[in-house]
Amino acid sequence: MSGQPMTRREFLGRGAAGAAVALAGAAFVPSRAFGANDRIRIGLIGAGGRGYSLAGEMHGLDKEVNAEITAVCDTWHARREQVAETMKEWYGGEVRQFVDYRGLLEWDGVDAVIIAPPDFAHAIILRDAVRAGKDAYVEKPFATDLNEANEALDAVRATGKIVQVGTQRRTERLWRAAAKAIQSGILGKISRVEIMWNDSNPRWNKGNFELTEQDVDWKRFLMNRPYRPFDPHRYREWQLYRDYTNGTFALLGTHFFDVVHWFLQTGYPATAVASGGKYVWMDHREHEDTATALLEYPEGFQCQYTSMLGNSTGSGCRIYGTNGMFSDAIWTISGSGGGKDAIKEAIKLTPEPGESHVRNWLEAVRARTQPAAPAEAGHKHAVANILAYQALIRSRKMRYVPETRSIVEA
Repeated sequence: MSGQPMTRREFLGRGAAGAAVALAGAAFVPSRAFGANDRIRIGLIGAGGRGYSLAGEMHGLDKEVNAEITAVCDTWHARREQVAETMKEWYGGEVRQFVDYRGLLEWDGVDAVIIAPPDFAHAIILRDAVRAGKDAYVEKPFATDLNEANEALDAVRATGKIVQVGTQRRTERLWRAAAKAIQSGILGKISRVEIMWNDSNPRWNKGNFELTEQDVDWKRFLMNRPYRPFDPHRYREWQLYRDYTNGTFALLGTHFFDVVHWFLQTGYPATAVASGGKYVWMDHREHEDTATALLEYPEGFQCQYTSMLGNSTGSGCRIYGTNGMFSDAIWTISGSGGGKDAIKEAIKLTPEPGESHVRNWLEAVRARTQPAAPAEAGHKHAVANILAYQALIRSRKMRYVPETRSIVEA
């Protein structure tokens, strides 16, 4: 699987037919039962900065949870070899290398996978991974395309595999404390949420670097995205291009969309409007450096999300209710509402028990229980980021139709 490169025609043919046959046949592969002394063998798909960080997090607790990385997959040859060598040093055994993730999924030396390639590949690889009998940790966003999000969720449900989505606030101690407080109803009727993720730098623009097509497997990187001649900027700075992600709504906003869904225990967003533009960084990026979306939820509240890359002031989350408000800037619930149970004195939140997001997943894999951020939560934040992005690029109010799991003009 990691040998000779395929032509684009061969790749698309295999992706649409051959891979479907190979992996659909494994759609009901039974989960391996892990005894107390059984080691969980992990394959790392995507060995870039985020994937390597997750591997490091796992290495910090691998003896406690009895797990190891046995395989590494990446389309950048030097990076893959470097990370595989590091994994060998950590675990003391040979680490198998793959260019094509499907080869890794077919190997019986892996029980579960960490999925951390560029955003557009998350849902596709997750779908194939669970069909191949692997549990999975999939980075956020869960998906950037709604059809792919639906397919991935359906595959997880059909196979019963254990899936953790990388929205790690769900296992962080202060965020857990805030969720507990807000779910108690202390804020009264909530009508508005403001979430912001701002920066004063040209995020994801790595500047000048040397990379040639011989250094990578460009066609495998593109997967099912439109073919374009090799471009090192598209490969190393994929976050800046529309083919590969949904801008700041996907790259940053999904963390906070997930917080809103978790804290307020909502259904899916109903509608979205959005606007934005390139106002600060006039480089080769296609995505807006400043964008705002306003989402309405059927439970009866608005959620405003803003990202700007021209000033770092004001990042965070505020939730407004008739009795008061929550702010993660000072981890406090304070009085500002006019409800009958209006909060009189500010309440300082204290951390709840929490743990590493990777540990939470590995313990769920061993126990065959749901982790903190299951696939259903990922699908919900995917709908939010896709809905907002479609409103932005179409300059239209867009609506999510839950009965058909589709997005249409409102």
